[in-house]
Amino acid sequence: RPSPSQLARRCDTYAQTHPQTLKMARIAAIALCCSSAAALSSPAAGLQAQTAAPARAAVAAAPEPFLKDFTRPMSIPEEGIAAAVEVMRGGRLFRYCATSAETSQVAQAEKEFAAMVNQKYALGVNSCSSAIMLALMAVGVEPGDQVITNGFTFTALPSTIMRLGAEPVLVEATKSWIMDLDDLEKKIAAFPDAKVLLLSHMRGKVADMDRVVEICEKNGITLVEDCAHSCGVTWRGKQLGYHAKVTAYSTQSDKVINSGEGGFVTTDDDEIAAKMIYLSGCYERRYGKHAVRPPDDLCEVAMAEMPNLSCRMNEVTAAVMRPLIKNLPQRVEAYNRRYDAVVKVLREEAGDVIVVPTQDERVGTVGDHLNFYLTGVTDEQNALFRQTCVAMGVPVSWFQSKVNARWHVNWRKYGSPTFDLPNTDEVLRFAYDLKMPPYFDDEDFPAFAKVIAYASNVAAGKIE
Repeated sequence: RPSPSQLARRCDTYAQTHPQTLKMARIAAIALCCSSAAALSSPAAGLQAQTAAPARAAVAAAPEPFLKDFTRPMSIPEEGIAAAVEVMRGGRLFRYCATSAETSQVAQAEKEFAAMVNQKYALGVNSCSSAIMLALMAVGVEPGDQVITNGFTFTALPSTIMRLGAEPVLVEATKSWIMDLDDLEKKIAAFPDAKVLLLSHMRGKVADMDRVVEICEKNGITLVEDCAHSCGVTWRGKQLGYHAKVTAYSTQSDKVINSGEGGFVTTDDDEIAAKMIYLSGCYERRYGKHAVRPPDDLCEVAMAEMPNLSCRMNEVTAAVMRPLIKNLPQRVEAYNRRYDAVVKVLREEAGDVIVVPTQDERVGTVGDHLNFYLTGVTDEQNALFRQTCVAMGVPVSWFQSKVNARWHVNWRKYGSPTFDLPNTDEVLRFAYDLKMPPYFDDEDFPAFAKVIAYASNVAAGKIE
């Protein structure tokens, strides 16, 4: 008989690999899963749970299983679809096939994105990982360098650092899921050769940026920001990302601007902007097809000196995303209203089991993902919580799953350096992540929140 933790690990993997089959099995699984925590422990306890089930149901009836698909991203607005079709009809999918910067979808998206984030330059690329790579190269990261970064972030960060032949130095996370700035100072002292901090705002959770800047300036550290999850997130009322020398953003489908794959790298530095234009795949004198670009003399120098890494954004990608850049402020309001509805249910119905981290009052948030952790539970109860949620249609993602790309222990399998991060591990031990799909109706958000609250109470033994 598998243990509850083994069952939960199987559910974690199955939920990611068989979403449609899993949906069909949810209703059948709900009766078994929710009858009792004891039913997972022994046959005798399971029989007792089945006998007692009707009495319990009268006291605490389970909410209805949630049947909508959490994996579906936001739709592309009709304006974006029409623009993409027009690009395909014309055949000019390559950004430098455009007749000018004015007729280039990519060039115009760069102009619009730069305005949105209030930075001088934005460069469209094929992914946020490429944006991070260009940013690190542009600030001088070379093979053998040490780059300080978060111990809790997406695998793309250590991977990109290692791709450049550099070495990640991992920093602890706090219970608010942000970089531990006390540990940052310790790591700077322990690795004095490190001169770049790649700071990830994981899931839009923002550290004290005033202190980050102070630490970097005091120690001669160049700041690069990973704002993959932070389009629309603000610090002191301004779009996050302005503290860094260079900043990377994502427009991958799980983010609030959906282009399938894509990203931007931004800066206010003229020389860095010229370097990144050519690093990204510009060649010859095609810099003239960039609507926001540095002076021509700097582009001429970069043309001669920079390698071509061919990670350009294409015209169709830019076409589908431009309406989503334009309407992001309105959509942020909807994200946050729905997020608040979910958090309200969790705190009212399971506030002694579920903790939703809060943010610094200087942060303007975007509630596109739900993040929380359980408190006062055992590993077995944590496993039962996961299985109950998944069976009832809410595929919460456990950060310490053996397949989760955000847990630093899993990075070691491809050669990332091993760091002892006990605080991060304790934070992630009972921590979860869940997409908040924009296509859901307003009433869906409290509905799936009730499933999460119920599952946590079942796991904690609060429903008898």
